Amino acid sequence: MKFNVTAAGAGAILGGIASGVLVKKIWLEKYRKQKAELAAAVRQRDLDYTWLLLRQRGAGVRSYFTAMGYERVAILGMSREGRLLAEELGSLAAYGAELDNPGAVHQTLTVFRLGDDPLPPADCMVICDLERTPEKLEAAKGEFPGDIVTLTEVLAELLRRRGIERRDGAVPDWPPAG
Repeated sequence: MKFNVTAAGAGAILGGIASGVLVKKIWLEKYRKQKAELAAAVRQRDLDYTWLLLRQRGAGVRSYFTAMGYERVAILGMSREGRLLAEELGSLAAYGAELDNPGAVHQTLTVFRLGDDPLPPADCMVICDLERTPEKLEAAKGEFPGDIVTLTEVLAELLRRRGIERRDGAVPDWPPAG
């Protein structure tokens, strides 16, 4: 059996191979994006569930900050979690801050732009964003001289202090590493 491959035939074969590689690349990118979105949704669900569990057990987040002696708390990330935290902190909430959301505003708190605005003094800053937390922590360290914690760390510490474990309804293996 002898094949005579013409230039057009070779081009069609190579085009088919390239097309297959491109389709595979597109599907892999789509899969990776969906996997990342699912992981973010799971982190969000677990944080929400943990926060609600603590509230049901009478361990509001304000108790963490008062126990640590903080009187003024800055909130980095004024999305849903930051707004809920500000509400729970009440008069302890000093101001809001944003790194990558320049249009963020709040009803009662002044929102500063990390890297653009000088930050007023506060005892502690809480990072309320669940995405790119290490990057936001590094940016905050360069601008904020006080203690910096993440909302996840605060909730995990409240679970520990209350002795709430998996058998009590806590999310298994929470908080997530990293």
